[in-house]
Amino acid sequence: MAKPTLMLRAATPALLALLLTACATNSPVIAPPPEPPAIPALPLQARQPPTPSICSPTCSAGLTRERQSWRNSLTRPTPQDSPASAATTR
Repeated sequence: MAKPTLMLRAATPALLALLLTACATNSPVIAPPPEPPAIPALPLQARQPPTPSICSPTCSAGLTRERQSWRNSLTRPTPQDSPASAATTR
């Protein structure tokens, strides 16, 4: 019973080396890699109209600042208050 186990242990490194050398060879390319998908242009009715001349760049900057402050208020941790079920003292 000990002899088959000993032979298996002796053959394991050779088997692993054989498997690793089989993986190391370059495989022939069967098919060329696919081309990345093309993103089609938006139809005219889906496009945003150009910015009117009455809009100033500061309006856009102000809106960006507002959005950033809203985002910060949503991600800021809330202050920890005492629990409603706190023990009362007499």
